[in-house]
Amino acid sequence: MKGKEALGVLFALLLALPLVMIVRSMMGLGPAGELQGGRRISPVLDVEARTSRATYHRNCEESSDCEAPLGCLVDSRVWRTYCTDSQCTTDVQCSEGFVCRSVATQGDGPLVRFCVPVGPRKEGEQCEHLPARQDAACEPGLLCGGSRGWCGRPCQLGKQEICPAGFFCADVAPEPLCLPTCELTGCPQDEQCIRYNEGVSVCARVYGRNCQQSSCSADEKCQILNAAPGRVWMECVHECSPERPSCPEGEFCSLVACLRRCDPERADECDKDFRCEQRQPQKAWLCRPDW
Repeated sequence: MKGKEALGVLFALLLALPLVMIVRSMMGLGPAGELQGGRRISPVLDVEARTSRATYHRNCEESSDCEAPLGCLVDSRVWRTYCTDSQCTTDVQCSEGFVCRSVATQGDGPLVRFCVPVGPRKEGEQCEHLPARQDAACEPGLLCGGSRGWCGRPCQLGKQEICPAGFFCADVAPEPLCLPTCELTGCPQDEQCIRYNEGVSVCARVYGRNCQQSSCSADEKCQILNAAPGRVWMECVHECSPERPSCPEGEFCSLVACLRRCDPERADECDKDFRCEQRQPQKAWLCRPDW
């Protein structure tokens, strides 16, 4: 009897499993336990599941501001930080020249999958997680990972031999990647080894002020902007966000940093290596890197 009872319980569980999967699908939760690099992946929600969540596409600062299974995404294409789910699951759902890739959300939030272009950026070059232009995307076979965005091949932590010389296996989202370092190799005479977070460092010619050598004031942060491989723009900035846009007088909050306002009619408004630029109509004119 005990053997039959055990078989009966097992049979009941097997029958219940499809029902659980159906319920999860109806709720827009997607397959249970779907992970990448140890991090949960947000599913693609249907229209009903999206509209039932009050925070869907609302502004946010952290993923904790969003209802599950949404994550707080910094989307540089539209200069917004908002709650979202995944928009694709496989490459076949993307247009020609695009692939479905995982992107990290704020804090401990889930990964979200979006269609991104395949581009020309090579291993160790900077990239955009959600590039608005093809030339800011990685070439085939590489992923854009790390908080600052670097093109790299996937690797396994603890197996350094997988990465080429001048690279190390970094524990970054969406999964461990081979990322560049110049700490041991050094740089050419006209370039400097610029340190980033997560252990990354690259050789580059510095424009603006090298705030890694001369520190910023207590209320400022050293900002490093990469326009092209081998060139960086550096400056000290006050941090801000769309939810906390407070900036010192004469500055304007541009996504995450306060930038100096300027008059396009005056050539001397911005420092050397910067120019007065307006990104969108009706938006403020700001001093941005002259690349």
